[in-house]
Amino acid sequence: MVRIRNRLIGVPMAAVLLVACTGGGGGGADGDMPTIQIASAPNVFLSALYVAQDKGYFTEEGVTVEVVEIEAGTDSVAALVSGNAQVADVGFDDLLELASEGEEGLIMVQNILSRVTLTTVMNPDLAAELGITRESPLEDRYAALEGLRIGITSPGAPTDKYMRYYLRQAGLDPDQDAEIIAIGGGSSLLAALESDQIDAFHLSPPTPYVAEAEGFGTVIIDGPAGDVEEFSDFLYTAWAANKEWAEGNPEAMSAFNAALDRAMEDIAADPAAVVPLITDNVGGIDEEITQRTLEALLPALSTDGCFSEEAVRSSLDIMFDTEIIEEEGDSAEGGFWTNDYNGC
Repeated sequence: MVRIRNRLIGVPMAAVLLVACTGGGGGGADGDMPTIQIASAPNVFLSALYVAQDKGYFTEEGVTVEVVEIEAGTDSVAALVSGNAQVADVGFDDLLELASEGEEGLIMVQNILSRVTLTTVMNPDLAAELGITRESPLEDRYAALEGLRIGITSPGAPTDKYMRYYLRQAGLDPDQDAEIIAIGGGSSLLAALESDQIDAFHLSPPTPYVAEAEGFGTVIIDGPAGDVEEFSDFLYTAWAANKEWAEGNPEAMSAFNAALDRAMEDIAADPAAVVPLITDNVGGIDEEITQRTLEALLPALSTDGCFSEEAVRSSLDIMFDTEIIEEEGDSAEGGFWTNDYNGC
């Protein structure tokens, strides 16, 4: 069944959830296939989703997928917690924070990224004035953020949390030594940088690469390239599910993961061949930028969706040590991650 893509960038979350509710999450429009609503913002790191959609892998595995586009990861979490979406790409730290607050209704079911891919881009004239390039020592790049107007997607989102970590690494107070401004999604961040409303932002590619390609940005910290060593082997983003829904629909959940695994095999085998499919789904960028982004992300993309307790424990330790999370968390399977649906 052909998927339905709702382009809702900039629409209030209440409207997104209303659209997400259509279809019911329990059966397709004709009652023949389970329907999975996904809350997600377009990004190249979700390439497996787009390839699986366009090649019909979800249909072949026996599920219908409907994607509702949102602006920030915090909206994805809201959709999952409310049950208005069944699956969303969610930051590892977001699930941990929710778990520490007593929310036990979400679980990671398929790994996506094993590296923090946030990429910091700065106004090129300002970077030149400060003498900062991507080749500068990392501590100098952190220090160059002092006093800047820095764009993020939304308060509490990974763009916010990790930027605050960068500032702290320079001995700066994120609340006093820089102006962190919630701008919204990629298109809004691009517009804000180009129009000089902000001096810098960070987001996962392709958006920072677009700013650089169009001449109004220069990348100073490249996440996919592993510029920040402590975040270069690290569980960053996963497909998370509403736990109650997944437990009640194990075959549909497994089918979703199986389709993604097939798509990842295609991507790993011939990245260039899938670039047109990905470009069509992320919108607003050309194939050259898509290819650059995909090639940059390949080392970070999980090829099988699997988790391991060792990797979870390591990531928890890093996040606690870097103050991304306030509590250490439990690394045991079944808490906030499971391999039950991905055949690992």
